[in-house]
Amino acid sequence: MMPEGMAKPRKSIDMPVWVFRWRGREMSMLPMLFAILIVGTVFVMFVTMVRIWVVTAVKPSSRKASVIYLQDDAVGRALTLRARESGPFPSRFELSSWQGLAGLEAAVQDAVRFQPQPYVPPPVDLAAETWVQPLELAPKGERFFPKRTAAPLVRPDTAKLKLVPTLEALSGIATDVLPRDLPPYGASIDRAMSAGSWRFLVRLNPAGGVAECVSLEKGGDEDASALEAWLKRIQFQPENTQASRWIGVGIGFINQPIDGTDAR
Repeated sequence: MMPEGMAKPRKSIDMPVWVFRWRGREMSMLPMLFAILIVGTVFVMFVTMVRIWVVTAVKPSSRKASVIYLQDDAVGRALTLRARESGPFPSRFELSSWQGLAGLEAAVQDAVRFQPQPYVPPPVDLAAETWVQPLELAPKGERFFPKRTAAPLVRPDTAKLKLVPTLEALSGIATDVLPRDLPPYGASIDRAMSAGSWRFLVRLNPAGGVAECVSLEKGGDEDASALEAWLKRIQFQPENTQASRWIGVGIGFINQPIDGTDAR
């Protein structure tokens, strides 16, 4: 602006054009109103449609748990069952632990098992004619009993046999260790002597010989003395021990061939 009283300078024709336009151009208000309308509409839309939820922060709790150890007794098993039934994870049904599984499997196997029908042969009549003639053992109407022939009784020849004494184990000695080779008995043996019971108490030395012999029955009889003399000639199985031992033996009698060559 120029102060009052001063005359406005006049531009000469040779004066150049100003570089800057110092006065603004008169503009219309319509673009400005249109821009304000658009911005207001967008603002209203954001305010009405977009919602921001503000949540207050919660202090996180510490992660911890409690463990209860139950023993394998009645109380422990009861509490374990209660915890499984009332807990958030119920126990699953195990088919293998069911008691009726074995019976169910057996019933299923019986149902699917192949059971053939039993074979029953049909009855067939036999031929009426036969080439085998019946054997008649006796005339009809008569009783017939065959004659029974008795087997001949062969008596042993006692003239070729003789009685010889044998040993029997009573106590202190086994039967399998009795001597097999016995000395011959020179005296005669009558029926009364062979029918009697003879038992002797014998003391053996470590070499197996008979050191002493005592008759337990009929000690003063002549037959007992003869049998004692026969026993003293028998050689028994020797023992490894140094001390003598007592045994009990019995004497019996059997028949043997006189010459020893009869194979019967």
